[in-house]
Amino acid sequence: MVSDDCTDLAGHRDGDPNAFGRLYDRHASVVLALCVRNAPNRSQAEGEDALQETFTRAFRMLDRVEDCTGFRAWLYRIAGYVCSESRRSAKRRRSHEQGAAREAAQLRLAGSDTEDTQLRGEQLQRLDKAIEQLPENERLVIHLQYLDPNPVGAAQRSLGLSRSGYYKTLQRARERLSTLMSKEMTA
Repeated sequence: MVSDDCTDLAGHRDGDPNAFGRLYDRHASVVLALCVRNAPNRSQAEGEDALQETFTRAFRMLDRVEDCTGFRAWLYRIAGYVCSESRRSAKRRRSHEQGAAREAAQLRLAGSDTEDTQLRGEQLQRLDKAIEQLPENERLVIHLQYLDPNPVGAAQRSLGLSRSGYYKTLQRARERLSTLMSKEMTA
């Protein structure tokens, strides 16, 4: 296996378009097993997402492999980092979502049956529903913006976004929320 890795790494560097695919085929099943075992909920879908992210990062950093005999260990370390980031991200997301749910519940309990309070409750329900429809990265950016003291730094660590990437994603999320809320009001 080591000699095959060395051959395929050299082939990739020499422009062989299929070399990385062979590396993927050789190691994907073990990386997937590691990712499923270390995924936040140990689900197949989370493991597959982590597998994809692992090989995406590996492909981008392939030129950093100096010793081809250590490729497998290097790849497994990347998978470990990806899974660790995924667990931290899931933990933060759950914390933010639970905090928002507690706040919404407190607002509902604190309010009276006045028309204004009822309207706010309906708006919060529409907002909750709209947020759930956002893609995961946009949902996380919204939570970070309003619940994290350093949303840009948190987005850089958890999503790998630059400062401008964070604000672009935030803008898309806000526009999508606006569209979803408008559709909900007319429905």
